[in-house]
Amino acid sequence: MNSEASAKILVVDDEPRNVKILQIHLEARGYSVLTAGDGDEALEIISEEFPDLILLDINMPRVDGFEVVTSVRADKKTAFIPIIMITALRDTQENRIKAVEAGADDFIEKPFNSFEVLARIKSLLRIKFYHDTLEQYNARLEAELQMARSVQEIIIPQNGTQVLAGCQIASYYNPTLAVGGDFFDIWEIEENRVGVLISDVMGHGASAALVTVFIKTVLTEHREQVQDNPAELLQILNTRFNDIISSRLFMFATAFCVVFDIKQQQLVCANAGHPSPFLQHGSQSKCERITDKHTGNGLGIRSDSEYHNCLYPFDSSSRAFLYTDGAYEVKNTRGEVFSIDRLENVVTKSKEASPWELIQSVSNTITEFTADSPNEDDLTLIAIQG
Repeated sequence: MNSEASAKILVVDDEPRNVKILQIHLEARGYSVLTAGDGDEALEIISEEFPDLILLDINMPRVDGFEVVTSVRADKKTAFIPIIMITALRDTQENRIKAVEAGADDFIEKPFNSFEVLARIKSLLRIKFYHDTLEQYNARLEAELQMARSVQEIIIPQNGTQVLAGCQIASYYNPTLAVGGDFFDIWEIEENRVGVLISDVMGHGASAALVTVFIKTVLTEHREQVQDNPAELLQILNTRFNDIISSRLFMFATAFCVVFDIKQQQLVCANAGHPSPFLQHGSQSKCERITDKHTGNGLGIRSDSEYHNCLYPFDSSSRAFLYTDGAYEVKNTRGEVFSIDRLENVVTKSKEASPWELIQSVSNTITEFTADSPNEDDLTLIAIQG
């Protein structure tokens, strides 16, 4: 519908005189009028023409007004069409209640007061027009979000497993909305070395997702020149973040960058305000929180932030687990936080599991903990086995 004035109205009544009276008044005001003599005919017209409003008599042969209302409301395509029931003096209060329960929006009483009828029609059409406008806007927004999701699916590795530079890697990404602010990338530096960056942009949705594209762009541009220096890569990201993002928008991001070197049996990493990943060796019963005491500022907080590389042993018995804060800040229906200690406990107990089994164990435990509580943050999990 382009406007209220050009609305299409269906008049349904088994008395031709009533139909004619309403048709004359409505067409005089510029409305397009469709007519039906009973409920069965009305339902056929509704399915083909999708009127903007229905004037509907209660008492009709074959299919009565109650059945028409129920059918209209049951169909998603017609559920929001305003319906004004035409009642007679003999109609009881019980019939009116029944009509409201079925989904009627208003009533007019025979004999008609044309000014009252037109006023009620105009009021309901205005609401219908606002609803249609909102639906069109939502449809456009949904299409744009799906396009943004497609873009994000291109720049973020797909959920699942892969083997790079001798490492078994499993990753899982689940945005709370169509698109999210979590980002990660995994790349092979050479035969025995693999790089990983995980990041969490402040906020959720489209604005945060756009920043992840920026991070991906800067990362791709510079990761080859700083192959073994995660701290330098974070320094470059922070400088660009401050110059382009934070100088115009109040936004920042955490990030953790690591290079796994299987030949040298070590990992080199640097942290920009990101939750400390877990490192576990086959002989250890507990996890180590790496860079826990060597964390720099998040990207975009200060232009003069400094980042430092940390070195840890990493061999075929070692496993690293990276995550965003959506893994431990989730709450259950009682408002209890999952906590980083619970997360560490799940990782520790799953030391015999494969990288993908570990991720499934963590994800399932979080789901069981939150139960029916809504997920309010994006979730990213990465497990790497030497």
